[in-house]
Amino acid sequence: MTWLWVFLGGGLGSVARFGLSKLVLSFYKESPMFPLSTLISNVLATAILAIVLFQVPDRLSDHQRYFWSVGFCGGFSTFSTFSLENWLLIDQKAWLVLALNLILSLGLGLLVMALFSKNFSG
Repeated sequence: MTWLWVFLGGGLGSVARFGLSKLVLSFYKESPMFPLSTLISNVLATAILAIVLFQVPDRLSDHQRYFWSVGFCGGFSTFSTFSLENWLLIDQKAWLVLALNLILSLGLGLLVMALFSKNFSG
């Protein structure tokens, strides 16, 4: 049964990721250089994962935890796209945008995880 919950969460997360990308791209007249939709989806997935793991784990069933953490967050976040977009920035020699994307993606991800962690002491 756990497999089914992971499958359903992953499908929903993937569709949400696709929708977020379309929404973000609808605000750009031309193709954006900065991969904003990937940054947003990865930071949001990190927040959801941190909430599931640190804030409400006792209120969720095992199936719900797998649905949200492995399924939804796995489908919604995207390390492969993050890697591709950074590779394209390297290929374009867009060093400042590359550095900004790496720093924001990693920094915001860690900050969000820390903010929702019960063990964070400031």
